[in-house]
Amino acid sequence: MKSTRPSQTSTTETRDEGGFGPLLAAWDLAHPAPVADPDWRHLLDEMAHPGTTQAFHRLAEATA
Repeated sequence: MKSTRPSQTSTTETRDEGGFGPLLAAWDLAHPAPVADPDWRHLLDEMAHPGTTQAFHRLAEATA
């Protein structure tokens, strides 16, 4: 199964909208890609970037 985890640089380059950027960075450091839990990582990513998540939801609704 291919990892859905973005590169480390994308986490630090993206604006921390939700204040959870440090948690997301700590998660990435503590959980190597092969054993990482993609569901938890995805949840932390959504918490750190709520505006981006909302934009993706709007795009999905517009194309549906």
